[in-house]
Amino acid sequence: MDEGVIDRVRSVIVRVSPSQAAFSELVGISADKLSKSLNAVRRFTSLELALIADAGDVSVDWLLTGRLREALAPPDGPGTGDDVRALVDRFASAYETLRLLGRRPRLAPLPTAPSGPPGPAGRELAERAAGAVRAAAGLPGLFRLGTAELAAAIEQAYAVDVTLLPLPGGADALCWQTAHSRLVVAGVTGRFTRQRFALAHALGHVLAGDAHEPLLDQELAPGGQRADGEVRADAFASAFLMPYDEIVAVTGRAEVTEAGFAELVSGFGVSAGALAARLRGLGLLGAARHGELSRWTAARCHRGPSGRDALLAAMSAARSRRAPARLVGELFGAYADGATTLVPLAALLECPVDDLFAALVAEHPAARPGYADEPAFLP
Repeated sequence: MDEGVIDRVRSVIVRVSPSQAAFSELVGISADKLSKSLNAVRRFTSLELALIADAGDVSVDWLLTGRLREALAPPDGPGTGDDVRALVDRFASAYETLRLLGRRPRLAPLPTAPSGPPGPAGRELAERAAGAVRAAAGLPGLFRLGTAELAAAIEQAYAVDVTLLPLPGGADALCWQTAHSRLVVAGVTGRFTRQRFALAHALGHVLAGDAHEPLLDQELAPGGQRADGEVRADAFASAFLMPYDEIVAVTGRAEVTEAGFAELVSGFGVSAGALAARLRGLGLLGAARHGELSRWTAARCHRGPSGRDALLAAMSAARSRRAPARLVGELFGAYADGATTLVPLAALLECPVDDLFAALVAEHPAARPGYADEPAFLP
């Protein structure tokens, strides 16, 4: 393996652990395997690099190349603004197509957002939202709910189109709402806990009515925000992803144990730092324990073979795109009913029309055989 990779892994070990043996236990890599990899006898596996990256709060790309994300795609780099406008225009075109066809009615108004200080208001809004999402999706709770399933539940509860895709400049999230549309975009990333927080943060903006103009969150900094809207959205995200009643179901209103802490981190799909802050705010964790547990890694919280498998699956899923299911369904429905061509759907998905049609025919041989004679126009 490249000596640079080994050197960067060693730098992580020195920074986060008192010894190589302690680091081996921390990330769940056997001491023998770690030693052989550090001495170039064997290569680090993809999972091992992901676990090391999580422990060091760095990216796998940095371990492999030494390049920072900002160096690859600076948030304020040339063209970023144009890319954001192009992304928003893509969705706006889809919404306008459906509106002109009479297939995008005005959405029911959202409940009035709570007033008062932004922190308590965000948490109150989150309690309502968690209940609404559970009810709409018929779920007993948000515990153990994957990000794709969470996105689907949000779509059902609030008619929000939720999509996961790469955002310009490596931004965390984008949201936008009009009388006919509600959109939340979370960026694809190797850090699934950050993606979930970004998704919930953007939803908080929409439910509070903050996003009547497209709102781009370049780099979320929970606890470091100053604007009231950002503080409220951060508080919302924390309380929504970690509902009080579901925490109590595990802790029993007592100070959380180490085993309970690990179960909550893995079950809610959040970082140890985010959970420790939430528990401390609820009075379920003292200051000293907060400082200790907030430094736990994802590997330490996902215990045993099944836990490691779940962690790897979550990391992989966070790098995968998710199309906005409701919006795609509406556009495909318009096509299937003969109200429009495949052009609007292909434009939304950034897919050549012929490729999309070929995929549909392969899936459904009887689908629209006369497509070649249809005019390609937006209604």
